[in-house]
Amino acid sequence: MNIRQPLRAGSFYEASASSCRHHANKLLDAAEPGEGLPTALYGGLVPHAGWVYSGPLAARTLKLLDESGPLETIVLLGADHTGSSTGGEVYDSGVWRTPLGDASIDEPLARKLIASHESIRANPQAHTYEHSVEVQVPILQAIRQDIKIVPITVAPKDAAPEIGKAIGEVLRQDDRNIRVVGSTDLTHHGGHFGSPGGEGLVGVEWSADNDRRIIDLITKMADDRIIPEVVARQNACGAGAIAATIAACREMGATRGYCLQYTNSYEVMRSMYGESRDYTTVGYAAVVFG
Repeated sequence: MNIRQPLRAGSFYEASASSCRHHANKLLDAAEPGEGLPTALYGGLVPHAGWVYSGPLAARTLKLLDESGPLETIVLLGADHTGSSTGGEVYDSGVWRTPLGDASIDEPLARKLIASHESIRANPQAHTYEHSVEVQVPILQAIRQDIKIVPITVAPKDAAPEIGKAIGEVLRQDDRNIRVVGSTDLTHHGGHFGSPGGEGLVGVEWSADNDRRIIDLITKMADDRIIPEVVARQNACGAGAIAATIAACREMGATRGYCLQYTNSYEVMRSMYGESRDYTTVGYAAVVFG
């Protein structure tokens, strides 16, 4: 049996079962409800940094999706930080191990997704060193201990919207409570990322404006514009996951995206410690589609 071992336990989130569960439950308890949202929610986008940064936004999105219908399976579309993906790379069997136990792969659904498009294939190895899906799984387990998952990394290539459309077609025909969730962070600016938008607070504001550009495309569900935008502006690390998630949710019935919350690492650190001279900024957004 395939067992995907945790890569970021002990760094991005707690490694012990008790601490991990406590933190995940704390994030979920603090998650604010959405306002003005449609009853039917088909999926969303979540960030994937350490929980101190991205956890509140991820928990809010995932909790809202569960409240729209108790989650049975989540198709998790991850970024590709390692360059291991050529299309949609599926972890198609076995389990993902976390401090909260093993999350089972929905193997029948994984097979249907692989059969739905030539660019979707079984490739568990692509997930070995990719963290963008991993950091969501313990939060999902805290919501539903028996939840099943289908992790898929999506390359930031032109085929991403077609991959998402194929996924959405399969999920639309399934009468279970299945949602699709993509994982991405937004603009990485300052420090070792470089500072094309300027230094200090000027760079922080430039980064936030850069993020607003892609959030606008996301809420408009402009999946065909995501990859070109990111190539031009470098304002997401999971462009393939974004484009595929939008296309999948549209195929399932969504007509627009709703940005629940936006922040960035500079704002998080300032809220915790006051003013800082570290102007490194990574953007995070919580989005649902309905």
